[in-house]
Formats: sequence, structure tokens, C-alpha cells
Amino acid sequence: MTKIFSDLSIIIPTFYPGEIINNCIDSLPQESDIIIVDNGDDPELENILKNKYPRIRHYKIGDIGLPKSFNFAVKKSKNENILITQPDVTFEKDTISNLISASIKYPDAGIIAPIIFEDKKYSLYDTLNLNLSKTGELQVKKISKSINIMPSGDFCAQAVNATAMLIKKNIIKKVNGWDENIYTYLEDIDLCIKMRKNNFQIIKIPKATVNHIGFGSHKKENAQKAELSRNWHFCWSSLYFRDKYTKKSEFILFFISNFTKYFSKVFVNLILFNKKKIKINFIRLRACLNYITQKKSSYRF
Repeated sequence: MTKIFSDLSIIIPTFYPGEIINNCIDSLPQESDIIIVDNGDDPELENILKNKYPRIRHYKIGDIGLPKSFNFAVKKSKNENILITQPDVTFEKDTISNLISASIKYPDAGIIAPIIFEDKKYSLYDTLNLNLSKTGELQVKKISKSINIMPSGDFCAQAVNATAMLIKKNIIKKVNGWDENIYTYLEDIDLCIKMRKNNFQIIKIPKATVNHIGFGSHKKENAQKAELSRNWHFCWSSLYFRDKYTKKSEFILFFISNFTKYFSKVFVNLILFNKKKIKINFIRLRACLNYITQKKSSYRF
């Protein structure tokens, strides 16, 4: 067992995670090559790693976002097998060994992913359904699942999120890694589309499970700033994603719909004096304007 873990690199991108990262690291095999890609100037994280986990490789690379962090860490990784995860994720016993066993069983798989639980319930966002045309145009539809229904065996998924995924270094190189135009949000779905276009399977393994704390990757004192950042980046990434994969006419309609919706909500909440909703929808409106004028994912805390 030690051999399969020592031949594994584990990548965790961070942005001021606080002590929650301890739970994640403690659930990982310590024989593995663990890489922390630090997007913040975070002395607390530095002290945690120095005092508790001196074997972990820690790279302070600045606030560059998830895709650039993943691509950077893949280049630094020592092994062919690479596990991507997040600071607010913990792994059940045998999850990682079951993922590695599955990668041997399914050699043509581009991504091997565990089943995700959030708040001890089967996640409604465990998989996504993507309908790709032959030319690469797509429609995105979330799959609604009962939290009481668990898959009984391994199955192919059309797309999964980056909560946790086992990948191979050579396959990531073949699909040119993550799209660095994105800062965060939908970079994992974009990767899944590239995998499928290159005929690599995406397989979920029910015998491998992880627990995810939604929006738990930031410290509580950063919650308000993180919420604004999430709204800005999700809006920007949604526009970029539609622009990249759908017909131009469909993108224009999508943009107009979003811009009109957020503009109207800002106006209505000004009348209602709802400061929180004004701020959220103004951030979304700014993201729309930024995309059209700059085409750059540039919002930061």
C-alpha cells in the first residue's frame, strides 16, 4: 500500500484556508508527494505546514487562480498519478486506494472521481450532464438527484467538478491542461469537455467517497469578500464558457439576458434599500461589463 501512495502526487490549491486544511491533510496518505499551491500571502498556512507537515511542498505563487495553480503543480509533480482536491475536502478510509485501483482497471479513463457528500448527504452536484454536438457546441444541464439514491456501481459521467479527481500527468498534457483564461468556476467542466473530445472517459467510483464542506475553503472572516468574489467569477466564467462553446447568437442572447436581469435587480433593490442584494447584483453586472470590455477574469478580494 505504501508503494501506491508514494507514487501519487496530491495537489491542493489554497487561498487563506485557515485551520480547515488540517482535516484535509490528515485524511491523506502522508507517504504521497503533497503539493500546496498558495494563492495568498498566508503566514497562518505557512506556520501550519512548517510545524505540522514539514514534508509538504509549499509554493507561494500569488493570486493566479485555479487553472494556473493546477498547471503549475502538475509540472512540479513527481508522479504520473495526480490527485486534485481542495482544502475543505476530507477522504474516507480506502477512498484513495480505491481510486488508484480504478485507474488500473480503466486505463482509458482521463478522470477517476469519487462520490461526493456535502453535509453528510449525497451531493446534488455530484455529476453534470453535458450535451455536446459534433462541432463542440453544448448545452449544460444540472442532473437532479435524490440525496437518498446512491449509484450501485462504477459509471461513466459526462462531467464532474474538481472537488476531488484522480488524473494522469500524460493525459493532462495531451489535452493541454486547464484553460488559464479562467480564474475560477467551470474550469473543471471545461477540462471534462476536453477529455471527452479526446475520447478519454470520466468515471465515478462509488466505493470511493469524500466529504465536502460547501464554501469552506476560506476563513470565516473572509466570507463576505469571498461571496462577492464567487458571484463575480461565476458570472464572468459563465459568459466565457458560453462564448467558448455555444453559437455566437446563443452567447449574445445569454449575455443580454444576464445583463438585463442583473441591471433590473440592482434597480429594484435600490428602491427597496436592500444593500446586500444591491452589492451582489452590482458585482454580477460589473462582471458582465468586464467580460465585454476586457475579456479578462480580473476581480480579486
